[in-house]
Amino acid sequence: MIKAIIKKYLFKSTQIDHLSYAVIPKSSSLTNNYNFDFRCKKESRPYVVIGEKCLINASFIFETEKGEVKIGNNVHIGSATFISRNSITVGNDVTMAWDIIIYDHNSHSIYWEERQHDNHQCYEDFINHNGNNVVNKNWTNVKSSPICIKDKVWIGFGVTILKGVTIGEGAVVGAKSVVVCDVEPWTVVGGNPARLLKRLR
Repeated sequence: MIKAIIKKYLFKSTQIDHLSYAVIPKSSSLTNNYNFDFRCKKESRPYVVIGEKCLINASFIFETEKGEVKIGNNVHIGSATFISRNSITVGNDVTMAWDIIIYDHNSHSIYWEERQHDNHQCYEDFINHNGNNVVNKNWTNVKSSPICIKDKVWIGFGVTILKGVTIGEGAVVGAKSVVVCDVEPWTVVGGNPARLLKRLR
């Protein structure tokens, strides 16, 4: 039974066209590998807004109806997953490599007492709601904050950017870094957690 649900869910998530929830100008392109995954009731509004002359290879996952992703002009994303229940903003002239994850919430509380029922609810939702394992999730104790990537940023492959982070203008984030704190403009950072490696100006 579970295998059948997984197959049904995977087919559903990759085959349904959700572009009516996106604003994409004619000068910009989503690659063939893009995906929209709504794990919530959808509001009648754009969830993804993309600027001019962009080339975007990304998956957009919305776990509540309030999430949103806004991408500026002249942005190239090799491969990224945006997971939003708050807000993720990408500025102009941003370059992003492959296998990047941008995640604007914690998913669970750090305290066992507040997350002790999460796995059971996840399992029940997966079985009863065609693979949507967060439809009845209790978000009360889950911290969430907007992410902002400013203009002219370059993000290397395999980077993870977590909730509440602002990456300053012109900054460079080294490959495989985990960014948990703000990054100053015109700096190079790297590591887990990402730390200052060099000032560019």
